[in-house]
Amino acid sequence: MKSIRARLSFPFVALTLSVFVLLWLLQGWFLRQVAYDFVAARLSHESFLLLKAVGPGQEDAWTLDGRYISPTYMRPMSGYYFQYRIDSGPWVYSRSLWDGQIPSGSTLPAGKNRITAVMQNGEPWLVREEAYVKQGRYLHIVVAEDIAGIRHDLARLSGMTIALGVLFLVLMLLAQVMIIRGGLASLRRVALDIVQLKRGEIRQLPESSVSEIEPLVNEINYLVQSMELRLQRSRNAVGNLAHAAKTPLTVIDRQIEKLADRCPADAEALRQQSLRLRALMERELTRARICGTALPGQRIFIQEELEKLQRTMLAIHRDRNLTIRTDVNSQTFFPGERDDLVELLGNLMDNACKWAVSQVRIVGAMDDRCLELCIEDDGPGIDPVKREHLLDRGERLDESKDGHGLGLSIVSEIVRQYEGRFDLYSSELGGLKAHIFLPRKREGLV
Repeated sequence: MKSIRARLSFPFVALTLSVFVLLWLLQGWFLRQVAYDFVAARLSHESFLLLKAVGPGQEDAWTLDGRYISPTYMRPMSGYYFQYRIDSGPWVYSRSLWDGQIPSGSTLPAGKNRITAVMQNGEPWLVREEAYVKQGRYLHIVVAEDIAGIRHDLARLSGMTIALGVLFLVLMLLAQVMIIRGGLASLRRVALDIVQLKRGEIRQLPESSVSEIEPLVNEINYLVQSMELRLQRSRNAVGNLAHAAKTPLTVIDRQIEKLADRCPADAEALRQQSLRLRALMERELTRARICGTALPGQRIFIQEELEKLQRTMLAIHRDRNLTIRTDVNSQTFFPGERDDLVELLGNLMDNACKWAVSQVRIVGAMDDRCLELCIEDDGPGIDPVKREHLLDRGERLDESKDGHGLGLSIVSEIVRQYEGRFDLYSSELGGLKAHIFLPRKREGLV
């Protein structure tokens, strides 16, 4: 069970149900015992009345005085029965037994009694047997009562108890769900705050008033701050490395110039290796500067960066009379680091401007799932078979002209780090179309 609510609800339901079943069984047993004890007490009273009613009559014959006997014993199958015998003589039966008799056990010693539950004619009876000695004669009295009605009432009461218990459980479960929901509301608020943090709407999580959640919020805020500090240190280190490498490379280039006077062929070979070393260093340093994930709280509006890059590109290509059109909503933002966005847009726009004949078009759109960017030009385009080679470590298909090389490799690396997708198509303008999808959420892009 991954849900906290389920983990809290299941033990509660199991424990409550177990307690309810136990109480229901105890309640059924207790009520049954109370009912049987009540019937047994009444049977004991009836047995005593029979003892009083049975006695010697005329000619020393023992008879039953009807004044002490309830009329229910005179009505056939009334549910109240008795039988008795004197010494080892025949049994004398109540009128209510009709032609039947009460099942009885072995002879009891005088002064003893016995209570048993038996089934008679398909109905449950409670039977009480007692043995007396009256005027020197042994008297065995058996009284019985049909308890089918009592059992029916107990069963109906048990059913009502189950129904009320189920209703009680449902109400308790609903109450617990509401209580748990209220208790977890603070966690839901933290989850919503984390979503806002990922989208860049806030820089850190607000403080929580719940003591159990406050450490979690503090740790997340600490992690966010640590990520920012580590990224800044990494970029500073990359900048320092780039600055430190310039001096040795400059010294090497000067030595190559001196060597060119004596051995031009060797100097040219070294110069090519130096240029290659500079290109490799620049490429790896650029990739090292890529953040790769959107730091919480980052929200870089694309239109603002596009305006700056547009001015730069028009200034670089001022002699070509290029037109750069943009169609990006002012609220569309990049879910990551500004340096990564500038690197991505800068390389794509630079390639588009280098190969364009007269115009470049940039379109951007954003929804809850992803950010979509399209950069097109009206240049000569690229054969579809050769497009895949452009993304392989800065390979250029045309060595005579810069562009469509290292820049697209860097763009591909940035998009990969942000778990997006980068594709090249033929543009409606006639040239190349770079199409980029960047997810705003990890599951946002299929």
